[in-house]
Amino acid sequence: MDLHEKGRKAFTLIELIIVFAIIVILTGVAVPFTAEYITERHVYNTAAQIQQDLLLVQNLAITHSSDNSARFRIRFYPTQNRYVIEASEDANLVSGQGKLIKRQITSTIGFPLFFNKNVPDSVVFGVKSCPPQGYLDVSFNNVGVPHTGGGHINIITQNGTKQAKVIVSIIGRVRIEWVKR
Repeated sequence: MDLHEKGRKAFTLIELIIVFAIIVILTGVAVPFTAEYITERHVYNTAAQIQQDLLLVQNLAITHSSDNSARFRIRFYPTQNRYVIEASEDANLVSGQGKLIKRQITSTIGFPLFFNKNVPDSVVFGVKSCPPQGYLDVSFNNVGVPHTGGGHINIITQNGTKQAKVIVSIIGRVRIEWVKR
């Protein structure tokens, strides 16, 4: 019986080199797409965290307020790339008392003002836009409507390639919209 008649049971060296070359080429093509996807997910996750925190403040205002007063609020500091949430009835942003939730956004993604870009505006609600060296408060009444009217919060990458906007409508609906994708 001949070797060829038994059939081969292993790979040749040339076949292994060809398979390895195909894997290297596919990996080289996939890496740039993966990095871009990770950046896109990071922007979206940051916007989703802000959306959830706005919904938390809105729900706290609905469940704990009996009148039209603002008991719970979220304060945005765009130049510092952070925001603070009043998360209990005794919380007070001014005095620093009560349960405050502090969120710091990573340095590669954040508000446009953090990257010294004023276009688009970082945080805008009603007729108020966040001043370059200040903060902006967002609060809701007992039916979940924002006190200052509708608005939006912009989140961008450091180089500005990816941008998402968290929009709060005048009736209190909170959603995320892609600006640059």
